[in-house]
Formats: sequence, structure tokens, C-alpha cells
Amino acid sequence: MDLLESRRFLVMGLGKSGRAVARLLALKGYEVAVTDDEESAVTQAMESAEISTLAGKIEAVRREDALHAMAGAGALIVSPGVPVDHPLVRSARDKGLIVTGEIEVAYRYCSSPIIAVTGTNGKSTVVNVTGKILDTAGKKTVVAGNIGTPFASVVERGDPYDVIVLEISSFQLDTIIDFRSDVAVLTNVTVDHLDRYQDSFDLYAGSKARILNRAGSQTVFVYNADDPVCVRFAGGFAGGKLPFSSSTPLDEGVFFENGHIVRRLRGSTELIAGREDFPPIGVHNLENAMAAVAAVTPFGISTARIREALQNYRPLAHRMEPVRTVRGVTYIDDSKATNVDATIKSLRSIEGKVVVILGGSDKNLDFRPLADHTTRLRKAILIGEARGRIRAVLEGRCELSEAGSLEEAVNQASVAASPGDTVLLAPACASFDMFQNYAHRGEVFRCAVEAL
Repeated sequence: MDLLESRRFLVMGLGKSGRAVARLLALKGYEVAVTDDEESAVTQAMESAEISTLAGKIEAVRREDALHAMAGAGALIVSPGVPVDHPLVRSARDKGLIVTGEIEVAYRYCSSPIIAVTGTNGKSTVVNVTGKILDTAGKKTVVAGNIGTPFASVVERGDPYDVIVLEISSFQLDTIIDFRSDVAVLTNVTVDHLDRYQDSFDLYAGSKARILNRAGSQTVFVYNADDPVCVRFAGGFAGGKLPFSSSTPLDEGVFFENGHIVRRLRGSTELIAGREDFPPIGVHNLENAMAAVAAVTPFGISTARIREALQNYRPLAHRMEPVRTVRGVTYIDDSKATNVDATIKSLRSIEGKVVVILGGSDKNLDFRPLADHTTRLRKAILIGEARGRIRAVLEGRCELSEAGSLEEAVNQASVAASPGDTVLLAPACASFDMFQNYAHRGEVFRCAVEAL
């Protein structure tokens, strides 16, 4: 049975995407039931603006009644945060139900070209820069997906777009079926989310590879030529390829040379922009800009419009975001650095000595690579549940201390730092042990810095 041949859907998980897909299905005339492990989430969803206006069309189901409610359904729609081994998911698969997610449902109602972006780091910046370029060129564009606006909310509006730019996480890719994009972007693949993927990097990388799901000869694959996993996936791909590199000139693709972003296509080379034309700090942000330039290439955007967009782009919050300079010390919020590779890239982006704040919710990551980057550290201040594991790696490599709160860590950092130093929040961990999310963590950091 095809997904949309079902007459009844059960939606599990009622965050933004869960509410959006429930609403979309109800508007399309399907019977929809919704549930969540948290009873309060069900109540909040039913009272939300998305669902309260559809009174009588969406049924609220308590967790203990979810299995019974699934009996009449043809498909279970799971939100990205629902574990793959959740009892309801296992039961649905045992009963032969289709198990998928909001991205797949929304795709069935989408007629616009899609640029889909995934990767361990840089996804949000790439989709925003891509959207900025397309907007600057006069394209009717929307940025959606994992970055905030659910894909289902976009297609519900019914307006055609010249391009839809989607950020898609590995959790979302795990549940796609027929979803495909016109341009598939893979920024990089490094170790992350091992708590979700049974401590297997191969399983995690395989999820990222699903960005090429259903890709054909007309699909353009944009990938990081400096990332061995991306290169491996590209080697087995038969469609169009457009790599980018911050370290090596390419025969075909986008690369950095002599201070400029350069694009070379079919033997023709053009200078897109100087490094100074793109404000965000760090080599990783340069790579994000190049990925965006490559992503828009199939849409014929002029060099002038690309350069204008890059010049006018401003960094997203909590991504190498300068907060304040106090007594000659610069404070930078990179709360979005939620894995080891992101933290290392942040450290490498800073000149001079660094006091770094590390730690948070433990995702079973290997912190040992951090030990190779301690020469630039004046001190590391450790917080959160992972601080003991990080201490074991850094002990004897640099000065260490621990803090019971982020505010205390900022105060310790202000004492340890000297004029010319940088205090960097780049935790290498998720935030959920102490904060609502990475943005909440970043705001707490900002407030603590402002209070100095």
C-alpha cells in the first residue's frame, strides 16, 4: 500500500514537525490521531494554533491508548526525536504499518525544486546562505526543515516556489521513503549522535548517505572534497557532482585559492568573492559559503548576485557569534558546536590563546581528538554530565577546572583570560542536561558575559 492510500494516520511526537504534519494530513481529508510520551505535549498540541482551528478533525490519544489507536491506522508518522526502538515503532513495524516521518509526507505534496542539505556540521548556515543567495537573485525561496519551519507547513500554503531549501537531519533521513531532491548537499560526516546509532559511526554515516535517496542522473550532488566519507559516497554516485574544497584547487567545483572563492565549471574559471566578502569567522564557515555557492549553481545565479548575498550575510545566532569584548578579552558563543569536530574547527578558527568552556549532555562521543588541540588553550573549564570524561582526556594537557553552572564557568574564564585572549563556548556536547537546547545555552552564556 502506498503511504497516501491509508485513510488513517497516527502521529507520534508533537513538536513543531509533528503538529505540522498532523495539520497537513487533516486538511487533506485524512483521519488523524496524535500522541506523545508526554501527556502535557498532547494537551499543548491540541491547544496550539496549528491544531485548535481543526476541532474535530484530529483525535488526541493518551500514551497508554496509542497501541489501540494504531489498530485502525495504515501508517505511523514519527517525529525525529522518537527513538527507532520505541515500543510503538516496533509494534507498527510488526503489524506491517508504514513508518515514516514529516519530511516524506510533505514531499508527497511538493511540486517545487528542492535543495536538501545534511551533514554533521554546518547545515543551518549552508541553508541560510543558500536561501540568501536565491533571495538576492529574485527567486521565490523558502528555507525550511530541521532549521525551524516544518516542510509540511510550507507545502500546506500551496504557493509554488522557485526553490525550497531544506535542512534535513540524520534522524529525518532515517524515515524517508520516496523523498528525493534536485540538489543534494552533504557538508561533512564526522562522529556524532552515537547514543542514537548504537555506538556505530557506519550506521550514522549511512543515515547521512540517504540524502542521495532516489537520486537519478538529473540530481546534482554537492559534497565536501576534503571529507573522506563524502568522497567515498561521491565515488558511487552516477549523477552530477559538484564538490567544494577549502584546501585544494579542483578541476570542477568550488574551491578557495589565493584569498578567493573560485568556481570552475567545464574548464571555465571565475572568481566568486574574496574571503573578506563573507563575514563569518573560521575555515568551516568558508566551507559553508562554498557549499552554498555550489548548491545554487544549477539555478544560474550570476556571480554579482552571489557576491552581494555573501557580503550581506550575517551569522546565525550561537555559531561563532561574537558577544562582547571585556578588558581586551573577546567572548564568542559557539553553543551550536555540539560535537568534537565542530569544537576543533572552532578552536582552529581563533588566533591567540583560548579559554574554552566544554561539556554538557554526553552523546557517547570520543573526546580524545581534543587532546591534539590543547597548545592553543590557556585553560579549559568543564561543565555538565560529560565533564568527567573530558577531564580524563585533557588531564595533564592543559590547565583545567570545573564549574557547576555556565555562569560560574564564565566568571572563571574572565579571571583566567588575559588581554588578547578569546573565551569560547564550544561545548562539544549536547545541551539537554542543563538547558532546553543549544540556543538556551547560548543565551545563558550571553547573559553571563553581559553581566561581567
